Amino acid sequence: MSFKIGDRVTWKSQASSYVKVKTGVIEAIVPAGHLPSAEFQRLFRHGIGGPRDHESYVVRVRQATYYWPRVKGLERVSP
Repeated sequence: MSFKIGDRVTWKSQASSYVKVKTGVIEAIVPAGHLPSAEFQRLFRHGIGGPRDHESYVVRVRQATYYWPRVKGLERVSP
């Protein structure tokens, strides 16, 4: 599935045995083989890992919290 900047998406994240549903807005499209731009990398609270072999997305949740979730878990939210 492909998304555009401004699309609202939701996904599930897991830490330990706790699952949380997150919803946010696509802020940037990251081409396959690349990392999010330096502008976004400094905003992530935790490391971002390595480049992915497919197009991916930076998602803003709340005012200034950014995530780089796995694409296969993203679902578009109806407006």
